[in-house]
Amino acid sequence: MVDWERVERLRTKGLDWDEIASDSKVKYQPPDGVQDSGRALKTLYYSRKSTRGQSARKKSETSKTTPKDAAKGFLIPGGLTLAVIGLVWAPISYYSSWVGVLTPATYVILVAIAGLVLLAVGTVLGTGRISENWKKPLAVGLVLGLVISGATALTGAGLGVPNLSRNTVGEPGGWQGESPRNTLWTENGQPVIFYLGSIACPYCSASSWAIQAALSNVGTLSGTQYGTSNPADVYPNTPEVEFVSASLASNYVAVDFKEGNDDSSTAVLPSLSLLEQAYVSTYNGGGSIPFLIIGGVYFHVGTFVNPQILAGLSPNQVANIMANPSTNQNVYNTIHQQQLYIEAYIVKVDTLAGITPPTFGSDETNVQDIVSAIS
Repeated sequence: MVDWERVERLRTKGLDWDEIASDSKVKYQPPDGVQDSGRALKTLYYSRKSTRGQSARKKSETSKTTPKDAAKGFLIPGGLTLAVIGLVWAPISYYSSWVGVLTPATYVILVAIAGLVLLAVGTVLGTGRISENWKKPLAVGLVLGLVISGATALTGAGLGVPNLSRNTVGEPGGWQGESPRNTLWTENGQPVIFYLGSIACPYCSASSWAIQAALSNVGTLSGTQYGTSNPADVYPNTPEVEFVSASLASNYVAVDFKEGNDDSSTAVLPSLSLLEQAYVSTYNGGGSIPFLIIGGVYFHVGTFVNPQILAGLSPNQVANIMANPSTNQNVYNTIHQQQLYIEAYIVKVDTLAGITPPTFGSDETNVQDIVSAIS
């Protein structure tokens, strides 16, 4: 059977009919007795074109579209275009905070999957392979993917969403730091401490004592109250300091508390601004809590303090331990160590912001030892 697609390709290259007929991949076998195979192939070619033209006109008149036509006309090029859009869009969305915040990853993945499904179905229904006319949908998909990503990035930049580095390095105390370091997250010139958590979460509850102790050493913390975590969750009724309505008057840092106040279920979180969401999406894609960022540069994902050590204690008992360490040295030391890390990172970002950092009395040496180990 003659490979007519190859015949067309050879004709476009300028080969004459004798050369085309002699090409083994064309698979032309002239009838017995035919001496001029090139002329015979030419006659057969134009006869076939005439027959196909008539067939096409008849098909047009009857307005019938076969699955093969649909595959070639829409499924294959449409699927290829969508797949390329998604595959271009996805990495840009992942690596750019501008795009990632405004473009949920689920949508990007669905676009790519939909395109690949259409492409697969079209290939099966069509010729069994991708048509040679793949260059145009590939180019269109590439261009549209870049245009969509660029437009979203411009929108994000216009809304003040920072484009954050996804490269991080380990820091003392289980913290992480940006590398390269991006611009400090500040408010009125002061580095911002952003806290994301829930009063229902026992890990947030246990960690809240270290956060309260550190912030109380750099300003006046007000609006807090004592409570306990969800009684139906693991480590039920873990004593906590609630930051839902808290504020901090300080010369060193500003605070941004985003704490869910629903204790009837586990970890219902408040809505976030685009700025806050940029940091969460970039550095805490799994949505773990508690999540603490200091100055937009250093961050800690997950608990600071194991809730188990507070089992059976009331909020007032923990508060008394923090005021009188000798009453329970184990609980005090565990919380206090995490307090020192938070204070050290505050010193570090204040220095980066050009602010003379606070001092911490008898803890100053311990804090400075941690500061010296931070990159």
